[in-house]
Amino acid sequence: MPERPLGTAHARRVMLVERAFTQLPGPVHGPSELAGATGLDTTVVYRILQSGLTSSTFVKVPPGRYRLGPGAAQVGIHAMAATPGPQTTQPVLDRLSRLLDGFAILWVLSPYGGPRKAHAASSPGRYGFDALGLTATQLVELGQSLRVGASGRVIAAHLAPPMAASVLAEPVPAGAGPGAIADSAMFAAALQRVRETGYAVARGEVLGWTSVAAPVLWGEAVYGAVTVLKPSSLMPRDLSLPITATAAAAERLSLLVSGVEPITRSLEGRSMRRIPVGDRVAA
Repeated sequence: MPERPLGTAHARRVMLVERAFTQLPGPVHGPSELAGATGLDTTVVYRILQSGLTSSTFVKVPPGRYRLGPGAAQVGIHAMAATPGPQTTQPVLDRLSRLLDGFAILWVLSPYGGPRKAHAASSPGRYGFDALGLTATQLVELGQSLRVGASGRVIAAHLAPPMAASVLAEPVPAGAGPGAIADSAMFAAALQRVRETGYAVARGEVLGWTSVAAPVLWGEAVYGAVTVLKPSSLMPRDLSLPITATAAAAERLSLLVSGVEPITRSLEGRSMRRIPVGDRVAA
């Protein structure tokens, strides 16, 4: 059957309203605010919000405001559940760990209580989490925070502006090394650099360790990050191979998350963006 123009137009408007909730600061918004963000008439937005109450896509928050509801969350949970699990991602991390003789980790974005990262899979090589020299509390806090480490920055750099702003407003967790970027302006500048280069390098943000990370993307959305950690004394001065290999592994996982079977190539053989001279020699 031919596509119904009116039905298609309505579906696009609904998606515009849903997307506006992810682009505006804060979780609760009124019809006029959503109309301004979408370019739709306020009456049209109101009708869309009202129609989404029965499916719990939207929840009304008196007086006259709305937020995304459990119906919207359920769709996201089902989408994430359909992405590849450790049995698919593990071989990519194992190859990366062997190639760089480092601790390779896949972090995924978690929305719990604000943007965080959660451990999805890892290939420690000859290392392990105990080798980081952190207490259990520090390990959890530093592992979850997007304010610390290369993996945190590559995820934060690809968040919608309101979520990125919430990361900037957070303090650096206790236990972070001296290399952690505490200044918000410097951190924001580091996020811009990630968007330009496609990777991040962290030196001493976990005391005594250097890490390289690249984002795993699902279309335009950030899914997580691949990171490789290594004692700073053992990380090569020339970071060309660690950056290229980590970015290649992240690209491969991005294809897997998107449902595309990647072409088998060596991690070090991928053509990547130019690596600035400043990252070829360790600081």
